[in-house]
Formats: sequence, C-alpha cells, structure tokens
Amino acid sequence: MSKEKVTCWDCKYFAISWDPNFRYQCNQMGFKSNNLPSQRVRMIDNRDCLAFKSKSKDTTQSRKKG
Repeated sequence: MSKEKVTCWDCKYFAISWDPNFRYQCNQMGFKSNNLPSQRVRMIDNRDCLAFKSKSKDTTQSRKKG
C-alpha cells in the first residue's frame, strides 16, 4: 500500500490568499499561514494534514461521472 504524499499544492482545499503576511490558506480548516498549511500542521501536530484531499483524484472522479 503506497502512502500519498501530503502537500498543499496537490490539495483541493489549498488557495493563495490576498494577505501578503499570510499568503497561503486552507479552505477546509479555515486558516491562513505564511508557510504552507500542510507544513504548519506538521510543525504543530507532528503528523500529516488530515484534511488533505487530492485534486487529481477529485478531477478523475468528476470526469467519470460526467
């Protein structure tokens, strides 16, 4: 079983913020950070982000349905 790499760049909840002090935001957990949210979660909780959902899997599923 291969473990998926958790990175905000591949997450459907990741967005770039308008705030120059907190450039990155997680729309699922509702916070902004000056680091990638997945890195912040790793620093604070010492584990991968549990809100991560891959963009590529989500896109693949919607193509199959449509």
